[in-house]
Amino acid sequence: MKKKNFAAVLKQQKKDLEIINLDFPEVPRGYVLVKMKYSGICHTQLNEISGILGKDKFLPHCIGHEGVGEIIKTGSDIKNYKIGDNVVVSWIKKRIKKKILPTHYTHKNLKKINTGGCNTLLNYSLVSEDRVFKIKKKNKYLRESILMGCALPTASNAILNNTSINEKSKVLIMGMGGLGYASLFVLNYLKCKDITCVDNNKKKLNILSKNKRVNYIFVDTKKLNNFIKLNYEKFDLIIDCTGSKRLIEQTFSLCKKFVGKFIIIGNTKINEKISLKAWDFIFGKTFTGAWGNGGTTMKNFDINEKILINQISNIKKILPKKNYKLSEVNKAIKDFRVGKILRPVIKF
Repeated sequence: MKKKNFAAVLKQQKKDLEIINLDFPEVPRGYVLVKMKYSGICHTQLNEISGILGKDKFLPHCIGHEGVGEIIKTGSDIKNYKIGDNVVVSWIKKRIKKKILPTHYTHKNLKKINTGGCNTLLNYSLVSEDRVFKIKKKNKYLRESILMGCALPTASNAILNNTSINEKSKVLIMGMGGLGYASLFVLNYLKCKDITCVDNNKKKLNILSKNKRVNYIFVDTKKLNNFIKLNYEKFDLIIDCTGSKRLIEQTFSLCKKFVGKFIIIGNTKINEKISLKAWDFIFGKTFTGAWGNGGTTMKNFDINEKILINQISNIKKILPKKNYKLSEVNKAIKDFRVGKILRPVIKF
């Protein structure tokens, strides 16, 4: 009996995803075929669908870039992976020497459905060799490991590649969604003792147990003046996970003179411009993005697995108790968009 490969496909921006039964794929050189077990959905998918990131030139295409599954077939040249390996599928590449050519899926009514090298919202995923990472046997947390496909490495790359923070550093996280909490988990792993987490949604600030090292503050983002007065030039590091032009412009001044660093992790609108005071730069404050210093390369997958295991009790709390089916993907996206959940999980 021929295997079915149902996939969530983006055919048109600002429309629901369509569930399509793709032709079962052959596995070309440079690729592995992964039977998906779990997939997350992050804000990048919301932005792809809504068009915030601009016009999509690759429609129609499969979607999703963080997931976990089992390799069931490999291309003829694959040596580092074998059938039966549990792997994380990630949009963040590792460096390999060989050149991997793009591939695609087919369907009887659609000649070509693009893959983008990484896709996770489907039963069987063709994934390029540079976007799969073997999960250690001692890691039994397959569902939670979806965060190693996007949120955790995005946050760890941003922090570890661009800063030299220590236990005494004062850190501010703006926006406590998936990336905000992933940043917190990295800082917890690094044993930072003075962390301030800010959001305008009280529910997001009440997920984890309170402790002395982390200060959760509800701030009406339309009335930031008092918060800015109280925290002017206080922080060694500010991590923005909101992607809000206005919040970025207003909170850059909270960096300490001479040493303060500001990192944008959250996506802004495509081609959006921001305005910052020149004297903040003259005073040595620095401003960078999550992809700086190799942020789009998975330099050290092991550190993310260590963070995951170290923070597993917290990670379980930010994921929803209930999984969604692939057929419920549009409901999952709607619940995510309105803030009912921090990170949807699709179980196959």
